[in-house]
Amino acid sequence: MISKTKTILTFLGILFCLPLLTVGQEYVTGLSQNPVLVKAAKQAPHATRNATAVKLPFVDDFSGGVGYPDAKLWTDRTAFVNNSYPVIPPSIGVATLDALDANGRVYAHADRSSFPADTLTSQPIRLDSNFTHHRAMSIGDSLYFSFYYQPGGGCKATPAVEWERIGDAPEFDDELILEFGYSTGNMIFTGYIYGEYILGPNEYHITGDTIDNPFMPGCIFIFENDAFAGETILIPTDSVFGEEYVWNRVWSANGTTLDTWLSENPLQYFKQVLIPITDPQYLRNNFQFRFRNYASLDLDSWSSSNIIGWASNCDQWHIDYIRLNTDRSANDIYPNDVTYVSPATSALTQYQAMPWHQYRTTDMASNFHNELANISSSTKNTFYNYKVTHNGTNVYTSQVNNENATPFTTNGLHDYTFHANPAIGFAYTYDNEDSAEFVITHVFRMEGSTDELTRNDTCVFKQKFENYYAYDDGTAEAGYCLLSSQGSPEASLAVQFTLAEPDTLRCVRMWFNSALNDENVDYFTLMVWGDNNGQPGEVLYSLDSQLPYHADDFLDFANYYPEEPIALEGTFYVGFCQRHNTQLNLGFDQNNDARGHFFYKTTNEWRESFYKGAPMIRPVVGKAYDHSGIAVHTQAPALKLYPNPTSGNVNIQTDEDVYGLEYQIFDIYGRLLQTNSLTSESISLTDYASGIYIVKILKDNHIIQTEKIIKK
Repeated sequence: MISKTKTILTFLGILFCLPLLTVGQEYVTGLSQNPVLVKAAKQAPHATRNATAVKLPFVDDFSGGVGYPDAKLWTDRTAFVNNSYPVIPPSIGVATLDALDANGRVYAHADRSSFPADTLTSQPIRLDSNFTHHRAMSIGDSLYFSFYYQPGGGCKATPAVEWERIGDAPEFDDELILEFGYSTGNMIFTGYIYGEYILGPNEYHITGDTIDNPFMPGCIFIFENDAFAGETILIPTDSVFGEEYVWNRVWSANGTTLDTWLSENPLQYFKQVLIPITDPQYLRNNFQFRFRNYASLDLDSWSSSNIIGWASNCDQWHIDYIRLNTDRSANDIYPNDVTYVSPATSALTQYQAMPWHQYRTTDMASNFHNELANISSSTKNTFYNYKVTHNGTNVYTSQVNNENATPFTTNGLHDYTFHANPAIGFAYTYDNEDSAEFVITHVFRMEGSTDELTRNDTCVFKQKFENYYAYDDGTAEAGYCLLSSQGSPEASLAVQFTLAEPDTLRCVRMWFNSALNDENVDYFTLMVWGDNNGQPGEVLYSLDSQLPYHADDFLDFANYYPEEPIALEGTFYVGFCQRHNTQLNLGFDQNNDARGHFFYKTTNEWRESFYKGAPMIRPVVGKAYDHSGIAVHTQAPALKLYPNPTSGNVNIQTDEDVYGLEYQIFDIYGRLLQTNSLTSESISLTDYASGIYIVKILKDNHIIQTEKIIKK
């Protein structure tokens, strides 16, 4: 996600090394929303408090899946459980606290100054009883709470490479906080429920006036602002009471960088915190703990590089391997566990997925690459193997290999060949079907002793063969965009694919991230190129006047259909050309590296990307298929807003009647300043201060145009 220093540093670094790039640049920008959580919010009920408190031990390493935290252990849903953003965590999966809410969107109150953001709150835990010894809990039972944490914005390369960073490092004023607490059992006033009250035709009130509350007889309502006839205001209709909680801060950390940690210790990707519980107030049947973070948006850096208005996710903290139990000590810092650290990899040389009929055995990679760790304090005898199934039938099972795994704290990741880079001893067999899915299950486990957690010992990869090529895994960690500083800006992105046999291009799928205020909505030309010695060559097809779809619309890839099928053979390229400087914010998968297979052009020359990742563009090839019912792009009415910059009014040039259209004006932070109907072919910004504003034009409540306007 957004790195408030990453883009600027990368921009300057590349300019210093390659002066020719001063006329254009590629950027990796942030996400204003998390599509995984946006989708989950639509499908999943809200987390609730358990009727029965959790018993010790409390352990969670977040290796159980992606999305919201496990509701059996956690009461809220603002943290994001993922494998996408951490760098070499203790075990696969972390809970990330950032600047996005439970619905996966930037907090409404987000600002450039530090603001409260995510919370990760445990379910109530039974600390009143020691169930092992069947008696009341006491301080002498040696209760300890521990966890690992990491600031965002790191990369696996050592020393760090700016254009391989993933996520964003919290600034010093940003914080990660741990609190212990409990419910007192008392009910206290927490606020009001409000109802709408419409002032009568002759009713007028100034600030400080009072009236009898029409919803709460016997109560007085005081006007905090002037109110006029016909205006609708909100008046309390009832009081709200809730449980009283006591929360005490027990630990906190200011923002920092992973680079700083690694300069002190090259294996210190995560730090562990160990806290004894010595206060008797916590020995109760409803003890809880919670993590909170403070974040801050930094838009000035983006504005200085013409990347404006990207109020995006930032200031990430990754939390892993939380343990709370009795009979621990200050030396209990090593779980008895061997674990996967990162997801398993594709068995294909280049692609995450490819068309089934285009697959050849030569597409198979020679080895898997596993990131494995022994996070205990001593060498462990471990075994590893994998099996492949198709439609529930076993296709291949590898030999079981045993190797000694040394502790991560002294030797780093387990790197013996048989486990870390096992040979791929099979090849997929084409069965003339339209599609296929193979499930590859990897197991890495201790021999002769019991892991503290076994779920992190198994890693599953699903190899899909359908009708498209993909370098990406379907999840965007960032946005990729192009910026040209030429007088008549023009920029292109091309992604390379190679056919085993001649075929027909039926569709191009693209994932466009939804940017703040739809600032990435602008026209582009869908492009298909032939090959010219490993770079895009002759233009084979172009389709003008396309617009980005957003994850808000369908939470999936957008489908762009050529007017006619396009015959292809050998190597070809698909992508887009833009003739403006709107950052289109194409989805960018930072966990799969397609460098060498995608190119950008902001001058007359194609260049390989510096950024580690994969643009989320997927060509669909093969026989025709029915796509009725699938949302496809349709052109929006042509509108032109000018002049830009403006000293006052913005004129609207259109072939349609402006009457019936509406407009909205937002500031750079996304705050709505004005909504109104268009009554003429101009919008006035006269009353606004100099700065950057977003103007949206709407028809029937649908956005048909979004423009960034500079007020001089």
